[in-house]
Amino acid sequence: MRYFLMILALVAGCLLPIQASINAKLGTFLKAPVMAALVNFIVGFFILLIVIIGIRTPNNIMLAIKEAPAYAWIGGLLGCIYVTSIIFLVPRLGAALSFGLIIAGQMIFSLALDHFGMFGVPVQPVNWARIAGVLLIFAGILLIQKF
Repeated sequence: MRYFLMILALVAGCLLPIQASINAKLGTFLKAPVMAALVNFIVGFFILLIVIIGIRTPNNIMLAIKEAPAYAWIGGLLGCIYVTSIIFLVPRLGAALSFGLIIAGQMIFSLALDHFGMFGVPVQPVNWARIAGVLLIFAGILLIQKF
């Protein structure tokens, strides 16, 4: 099961540069990265609504609102910042450099999330091997930027 999840994560990662390139093209066409991000979320909203209706997901949103911690509701805000940033960055830096830097940022903060067990993530202490992995990502970014 773990290998299936790892492959799923890899495939999901492959989709991000495709989404970024398409959204960046839309942002160029609309001459407004924020409008392209809005279109992205509107389309996503309707697709998820169709899926929710199609699989008959139980509607327990009122219970969820009462029980969810306050920080659980900022995911949409973070998604807006992320998608809008991608739309702005890809045409200016290219997909490889943009995602290299994004992945480096994700890995740095992921180490902190793991180390401190923030937001309910299982604790996995930072060690030299993990730090070396992040440093190798930065080495890759330097190579991508140079060549």
